[in-house]
Amino acid sequence: MGMTGNLTGLAAADLIQLNCVDQKIARLQIKHENQNAEIFFSGGQIVHAVSGAQKGEEVVYQVLGWNEGDFSLDNDIKSSETTIQRSWPSLLLEGARRLDENELTQTLVKIDHEPESKEIKMAQKFEEILTELAGEVTGFRGSFLVGIDGINLASKFIGDLDPELASAQMAMLLKLVSGSTDKLGAGNLEDNLTTTEKAYILMRFLPGKQYFLGISAERKSGNLGNMRLMSKLYTERLAKAMPH
Repeated sequence: MGMTGNLTGLAAADLIQLNCVDQKIARLQIKHENQNAEIFFSGGQIVHAVSGAQKGEEVVYQVLGWNEGDFSLDNDIKSSETTIQRSWPSLLLEGARRLDENELTQTLVKIDHEPESKEIKMAQKFEEILTELAGEVTGFRGSFLVGIDGINLASKFIGDLDPELASAQMAMLLKLVSGSTDKLGAGNLEDNLTTTEKAYILMRFLPGKQYFLGISAERKSGNLGNMRLMSKLYTERLAKAMPH
């Protein structure tokens, strides 16, 4: 059974995430103005995308920029070809990066070139706050300031890690948990703790729930009380550093 709707109520990125998490074979058709696109899913990944004569990743990036249009989703429709090998979190991150780059370019055209933009100053402030946080958390492994869309604003971590991919995965998990608590009528989600064999991963929303702070600590040496206290204090600091 499929579904239909419009991009005003459900963004293209959310549609893609939901279908990949669902891990079903499906075809997503989207109509935007005079353009049509088809995206095919299989095994939790995007395997093919086509729009007119264009095929592959570029079609996905194009669709991610569409804010209006109608869509229909049909299950059990297989793609006749495979034109995409890249993982879906990587595709969404690259698409978001391109959108942000386009928005920044348009903004820079409108303003005088300053020695240091507000965006750079803000990013530096976030980095400074996360660096301070690293010294406060027992068994610290990493911290991330992330938009609910999965875009990494700042990070501080120890060892080899892809902060962009980690941010996208944490955002997806937090959105799923938040959606589940809403359906259960359990009230607003304040934080989410994931415990693994080696680590604690704590995520806490900033006020407004458009951003969240993720903190990871070693399970052997980490302290949950310390993590929860620091997450509360530092989400408040990060919120104050946000532009208003």
